[in-house]
Amino acid sequence: LMAAVLFIGSFSSAEEMEGRPDAIAKKNIKLLKDKQYEHEARLALVALGKKAVPYLAEEAEDPAEKVSNRIAVIDILGYIRSPDAVDCLLATLKDSNAKIRRSSAKALGEIRDRKSIEGLKNALTDFDAETRFLAARALRNIKEEGLGDVFIKLLDDADIRIKILAVEGLGEIKETRSIEKISNLTGDYSDDLRLSIAVALGKMGDKRSVPGLNKLLDDRSIKVRREALRGLGKVGDTSSIPYLIKISERDNKDLRYAATLALGDIGTDEVIPTLRKLLHDEVIDVRLAAIMALAEIGREEFIKDLQLLLNDESTKVRREALIAIDKIKGK
Repeated sequence: LMAAVLFIGSFSSAEEMEGRPDAIAKKNIKLLKDKQYEHEARLALVALGKKAVPYLAEEAEDPAEKVSNRIAVIDILGYIRSPDAVDCLLATLKDSNAKIRRSSAKALGEIRDRKSIEGLKNALTDFDAETRFLAARALRNIKEEGLGDVFIKLLDDADIRIKILAVEGLGEIKETRSIEKISNLTGDYSDDLRLSIAVALGKMGDKRSVPGLNKLLDDRSIKVRREALRGLGKVGDTSSIPYLIKISERDNKDLRYAATLALGDIGTDEVIPTLRKLLHDEVIDVRLAAIMALAEIGREEFIKDLQLLLNDESTKVRREALIAIDKIKGK
């Protein structure tokens, strides 16, 4: 808090300070260049918020300033997250220095303003790979439905990080036109990419996602298989039921748990015998998932099944069974 102390000493009263945000901003921008007070100055500028933006923007766009100083104020603009900083950051996104372009793209990703979309799209062709990645991440953060074509194009990018961002972006905006192209990537070597595919296909909630999700049920990564199961539950297509029942009978408890939740999400007559069986699974979490699934379906005929669990060895199971019974009775 030394920066605040130094600044307070320059004014006669708190009221005078309140009326001089320009002086506060300029004072602390100078202090950013002093290693001793840099941290406190950063906090003060962020606390000043929108009022500091014009002065930070002036510093960010000044080519005479050191690159490190310009990056510092650009980072602060990102922390403040005011749309008033967008025009400045779009300008610095075109700077000749790659480090400044990177910081600008990162800050725009924090602000998430639609006005920055065109500039960020242009940055996707930057020769600097990190700038391109940060621009793609910023576009994903904005979650604008009109970005579907941009993300679909980025699925062909050589940078696996950008490809993952494209898949995530398509999932966020539920761009169903991309389902086939995304599904064709399920054999990729990257576990992270395949995991993002499972998440995105599930979020889209479209029956056309089912073939791709079914492919991922045999993935080498248990995380990917688990997310694919969740995705199938979100899609809710009955053609997935045989796969889910088969997985609910496997040894892996995490997969049984995920399959149980997915069967509950689908909730048709076909899944009920399996859910009843899973009420007596050896794993507590699986039993809990089965209880919640039956409670969500909500038929009175389940009450007898649930009452049997009121003597379960697990306190969690007994409590959840009681909650489920009350929920069904209240429907």
